[in-house]
Formats: sequence, C-alpha cells, structure tokens
Amino acid sequence: MKVQDLLDELQEKECYKNFKLENPSAFFSAGFFILDLKEKSETIQLDFFLPEQNRVCPNQSKSQIYEGKIAAFEHPFKEPKIFDEKIKQMQPQTTDIKIDIDDLETTCKTIIKENNSLIVPTKIIAILKDNLWNLTCMDDALGIVQVKLDAVTREQIEFKKGSLMDMMGIKKK
Repeated sequence: MKVQDLLDELQEKECYKNFKLENPSAFFSAGFFILDLKEKSETIQLDFFLPEQNRVCPNQSKSQIYEGKIAAFEHPFKEPKIFDEKIKQMQPQTTDIKIDIDDLETTCKTIIKENNSLIVPTKIIAILKDNLWNLTCMDDALGIVQVKLDAVTREQIEFKKGSLMDMMGIKKK
C-alpha cells in the first residue's frame, strides 16, 4: 500500500469532495498508521491541515501567526473528524517518498538488526509528517525501538531502543 494510493482512494469519495468544497485551502499534512504485524491488520488516518485566517501577532509588528486545525480521515474513509484545538502552521506532506507504507516492516526489521537489537516487532506505529517517518516498533515483551527516517532520502536520522517502561518514564523500585 502506498500513501499516494490512499490519497487517490480518498479523493474519489463524496465525503472528501464535499470537504474540499468547504475547505479549498486544506492540504494533506500527515499520515498516521498502526501496523499490527501479528494480526495482519492496520489502522490508517490521513490528516489535512485547515489554515485559518492569518492574524497579526500582538507582540511583534507586522508579523503573522499562522494557525489552523486538523481534519482526520480514517480508513475506510468517511466524514472527517475536525479537531477543535488550534495548532501551528503545518507544511504539505509530499507523496513522492522512497520509503512507503508497504516498505515499513522490512525497513524496520533491517534497521533493528543493523543496530544489534533483539526486538522482533509485532506492532509498528508510524507517523509521516514533514517528510519524516517517526516509527515506534514494539514487541510482545514491551520492548520498543524508535526510529526516525527521512522518507525522501531513506537516511536514518535517529535510533533509540528501550522498553515501554523506559519510554513512559516509569521508575523501577
């Protein structure tokens, strides 16, 4: 499965066409995916940034704050959920990427092996934003590996391993 294929599928839906009529400046800004490797299932969410009117920042002369909201389409695609919380300006997310959704499992397993980790991922939580993959790989023993990859160049930016307890900051007594 590819991000572009998911966007193409979404753009064919009536709910998306109505959404774009109401929000013509909205753009694809992020993807959120949960790949359950044991159950062979997946959760897919495509996020669109909804820019709001620019407003002048009261502290600085002539500067602009760009804010907006997120509209999330969950697969199978139906009406989006629009979150009330305002967030900072997001950038459009390219779909011209070298690491795509169907590459994540093998890419994660290769990186884990190259970094001498013993974790065998059973679940991958993947966020695609700002042309970066933020990947969290978990195994059944609460082992976790976090990987950051450039989705366009395939460059590995970060690798961290630990346990769920480490990542949550839980201290053992």
